[in-house]
Amino acid sequence: MSALRKVGKKAFIISFSGYFVSLIFSYGAVRLLGLKGGFIGHTREIVLVSQTFFMVTCGHVNDLNISNSEIGRLACAVSLVLDVYAMFATFILFNIYFPFMASDYKVPFMVIGVYFIMFLICRPLILVILSYTPEGRRMKDSHFLAIILIVLFIALISMQVGQPLAVLLFALFLPEEPLTTILSDRLDTFNSSVLLPIFCAMHGFSTDFNSLTKESLAVELLIVLGTIGKLLGTFISSRLFGTPFWSATTLSIIMCSKGFIDIVMLGQFRNQGFMTAEHYTIVGIHILFSTGVFLPLVRYMYEPSSQYSTILRQGVIASAETGTLQALICIHKEENLPGIIRLLEAFHPTYEKLIPVVALQLIQLTGRVTLPILAPFHEVQSSAAFRSNLGRCNRIISSLLSLERRTDGAVRLQHYISVSSYATMHNDICNVAHEKNVSLLIIPFHTQWTLDGAVEQFSQPIRDVNKMVLEKAPCSVGLLIDRGDKSVSILSMVYRVAIFFIGGVDDHEALAYATLFASHPSISLTVIWLKSKMSESNTHKFDDYAVIQDFHNKVKDNERISLQEVVVNDGAETTKAIIAVKNDVDLAVVGRYHEPGCTPLFGLSDRWCEYPELGILGDMLVTPEFEFSVLVVQEEPHQTTGNDDLIEDFIM
Repeated sequence: MSALRKVGKKAFIISFSGYFVSLIFSYGAVRLLGLKGGFIGHTREIVLVSQTFFMVTCGHVNDLNISNSEIGRLACAVSLVLDVYAMFATFILFNIYFPFMASDYKVPFMVIGVYFIMFLICRPLILVILSYTPEGRRMKDSHFLAIILIVLFIALISMQVGQPLAVLLFALFLPEEPLTTILSDRLDTFNSSVLLPIFCAMHGFSTDFNSLTKESLAVELLIVLGTIGKLLGTFISSRLFGTPFWSATTLSIIMCSKGFIDIVMLGQFRNQGFMTAEHYTIVGIHILFSTGVFLPLVRYMYEPSSQYSTILRQGVIASAETGTLQALICIHKEENLPGIIRLLEAFHPTYEKLIPVVALQLIQLTGRVTLPILAPFHEVQSSAAFRSNLGRCNRIISSLLSLERRTDGAVRLQHYISVSSYATMHNDICNVAHEKNVSLLIIPFHTQWTLDGAVEQFSQPIRDVNKMVLEKAPCSVGLLIDRGDKSVSILSMVYRVAIFFIGGVDDHEALAYATLFASHPSISLTVIWLKSKMSESNTHKFDDYAVIQDFHNKVKDNERISLQEVVVNDGAETTKAIIAVKNDVDLAVVGRYHEPGCTPLFGLSDRWCEYPELGILGDMLVTPEFEFSVLVVQEEPHQTTGNDDLIEDFIM
């Protein structure tokens, strides 16, 4: 419920605008069509149309992979407000007002008794059970079974008094962790793959198309007009708050989408005799239609990365020249820190060359109805997702603060926390990069090696995140493959850096790093220009020559920096040239993308490529033949080649 306290005025106004405009349209339709029973007689159909359930919305935005986008967060906030209001209003209306009007005093007291048992007996009991699980430890099977039995007991007694959603309300008042993690691990697959399809099928069998009459068309028109009212109410109010046209349209469609909870409520109304077979069938068809049509429409219309896909990109080249370098570092786990810290130190921040750094700590979100988090560190310390990772977060923060002290404040840190699913994590990374106007984004490689070259950790989800970042990033990206000592995060007395330059915009960006490394007294920098005889007479290589010449003029008086020109005729000679210096390199910097048919890489593109996201040269440098760290640089996203796509399909 802490999420409700953070909901702003915008979400409140949008939620109630869509809700009440839908009710007004429905009331007008009842009067216009002259339906039997009037507005009161069709209350339940009207409420189902105007209502949007929080759990349904969370499931939809997760399925669409937009849960941490601007529209995804707003949709969840709007539905949460509406859900809480609807639960309260429904409780008062159907459990107190209508029974008292019918002189049925037993129902209100039974319902109140159920909620008394839920919150004054069962909830404290579950909290006591959870207190026996130490932070970060796995819950005992006996404790898990006890909690499940309590929940089943609540579900049983709530169904007896006509409160099918009481157990969902009860869940909102329980701590997210460790319940979210263990329930997802043990029950999510079984529920979503077995119980949910069976439940929906049973309700589908209850439809009766023979019950449809001439009035069915009028009832369907009532539902359609109510949906149009909700669309217009949500759209107009969101536009008044400055939401772009297509984003407002997307939000309106999501708010009108239906799901599992709507089916639960529909079945409950039918079982209690409040809805005829005819109305049950019509509303069921509407739920099926809205779920099957609206969500694919949203997937087609809305792309979160569109907000920064057309902006003017600022990379390391421009920022190095103007002294405005800002970096965003992404941290999945503690093992990512040593290599990233060494790289930041290699940039040699000083009072004259300050480097603002945004540290984004990425935490996996568990559960389909948990809101993602993206906020500064101090705002999320009390959240359940943070508390469950408290020890790890504190150690990461301590290491970053140590870097800030070691540089006397020249590295100015801002610490952000992102809690989201792996499928949407790239949205948070790109959004922070866009909002903070960073010029360099550093992401860690998904594989970790030991000092003897053995694979220590491999994470396919992190690899997928990196691929999406490389495809969507609004700034220059550096993908760091760290093979250094994980126990040491300080640069050695002599840190040897090699930049392998072939040509192209990504290699130009990689060469810009030399400007950052040049002033560090402990760095020995070598730029190895891998050129071919053909390129010497190729006028299209003029930009490459100009960049190299400009670099040479800037560093020709620096004894720690050297430029080597190596003539190669194919990929084999390129490999031989790199092997010749492999023992003299601690960090290699290479561009990701090179033009197809590039002479220095000729033949290498035909070899087996394990990591196409690193480019041809980067993929070769992460083989066991080489033991140094690698930084693969991308100036801007490039279209993958057909060869890369085939490799990806074969790997997957």
